[in-house]
Parts: sequence; structure tokens; C-alpha cells
Amino acid sequence: MRNDRLEKKIDASFVSIRRLLLLLFATLLCYSCAFFVPLLFLFQISRFLNLGFLPHLFLFSVCIAVSYLILVASMICFSTVFIRVLRVRYTEGEYGTTIKDKTGFKFIQSWALYFPTYKVIGFLNLPPIKVAFLRMIGCKIGKNVVLAGDEWIFDPYVTEIGDNTTIGARSLLTAHIGEGHLIVKKIRIGNNVLIGGECFIMPGVTIEDNVVVGAKSLVLKDTVLKAGRRYAGVPVHEIGLKESAVTTS
Repeated sequence: MRNDRLEKKIDASFVSIRRLLLLLFATLLCYSCAFFVPLLFLFQISRFLNLGFLPHLFLFSVCIAVSYLILVASMICFSTVFIRVLRVRYTEGEYGTTIKDKTGFKFIQSWALYFPTYKVIGFLNLPPIKVAFLRMIGCKIGKNVVLAGDEWIFDPYVTEIGDNTTIGARSLLTAHIGEGHLIVKKIRIGNNVLIGGECFIMPGVTIEDNVVVGAKSLVLKDTVLKAGRRYAGVPVHEIGLKESAVTTS
């Protein structure tokens, strides 16, 4: 794979222009459909309300709050449909970073269809709904997973999270890295794992079962964190056995 860092990401070629237009059209269509549903709800409600009457005005404010929940559900549904229909999910490998590269284009389109919806869900911090959305678009995620808030799972299609795992607030999990070209490597997180707040998990990382990763830790790419142990630091290093393992021994 050659280094394409100096190449234009979007040039004047037919392929670039066609894919750019497809990206814009698909993204606008997806979110236009998503916003249409709550707007239709508010329009229908407003027909029966007299906003000059205070109780009706209060009822309308309640309907606006309800419309946000409708928007969340609508964005989840339409984002999932567009991601699946357009087949923008990608796998491990090395790819180009320009829009002319097929997987590079999928990568850009995936972000456009995934991130706004994930952000809207996170506004009210609804972990079960975030987990359900991640499953719908192809993330392998187990039972009783807690996403604490403001975390970013950049590449859900190549991220696996086991049962009873907690990912702390503002942690970043990225299965891709740019090194002259795009490198995508799967992140595997086992069962009963605790990842503290503001951790940075890089591509190719494997975290085995019953591991604790301290807050603000950096887990470098291709690192394996062994089962039943505690890690912390920048970059992480082992600081001992998990408390349950010490008690058992």
C-alpha cells in the first residue's frame, strides 16, 4: 500500500465528483427523512392547539420534548437502514485515504451516517439506546454493557465488546489509524472489563476478560492486556492483579 498522504482527498475526476455527490445526497436524504417524522408529529399536534391559550402552550412544550424522543428513534431507524442498504460497513485491512478508494469512501460515508445519530442519542445519555443502535449497525456488543457518556466508538463494525463491560466517560476507541494510508484493525474487549474515564484505545488492541484499565490511560495499538489484571498509565503498564483475583488467591 503506497503512501497517499500527499494526494488530494477529493480531486476533479469523475469518480471523485460522483462519490462526493452520492455522499451529500445520501446524507441529506437520510437526515431529511429522520427529521420529517417528528416535524410531522408537531404539525399534526399544532392543528388542534391554540398557542395563545396558556395550557395549550404548555402542552405544546411537552410535545416538543416528546418530538425529541421521536427524533432519536427516527434517526436510529433511518441511519441503520442507510448504513445497511448502502453497505458502508468495512473490515480490517489497509486502504487508501482518498475518496476514490472504495473503502476510503465507505469510511467517510459511514461517519456521515453514524456520528450525528450517536451524538443525538448521547445528548440525553441513554446507554441502553446507544447499545441497541450499535448492535443494529453491526457492532458485536454483549449484555449489560455500560457506556458512561461522551465516549466515542469510532469504528463500531470492527469493535467487539463483551458482557458486563463498562466504558468510562469521554473514552475513545478507534480501530483505525492513518500512517500514510488507512489501517483498520479490530478492537476486542472481553467480559467484565472496566475501562476508566478518558482512556484512549488504539487499533488492534485486545483486552481480555476481567481487566481494569485506569482512567486517562493510553493503550497503544496491537497491545494485549492479560486477563484478571489492572493496568494504568501513558502508555499502560501492569500495576497488579484485579482485586477479585487477589481475594480469590
